[in-house]
Amino acid sequence: MGFFRFRKVIPLGRLFRINVSKTGPSLSVGRPGATVNVRKDRVDGTVGIPGSGLSYKERLSNRGCASVLVLALMLATALAAAVVVSAR
Repeated sequence: MGFFRFRKVIPLGRLFRINVSKTGPSLSVGRPGATVNVRKDRVDGTVGIPGSGLSYKERLSNRGCASVLVLALMLATALAAAVVVSAR
């Protein structure tokens, strides 16, 4: 039996992206080939060869500091976005 998935990516410049899915929001920092994804419950790192479909993903942190990192990165990203918008 199948299931439905939902995912929306909101780009914030060249290095930052906010990802929204049914499991909750997350923040990705990086570019194709090397990315760190921060969620409320964990931090994951991914390294791969762009365009090849080959990648390696590893959990960098479990609960605890991940929620603090998410809050700090979300605030920093919101601040950076506000500065970029006001500079235009």
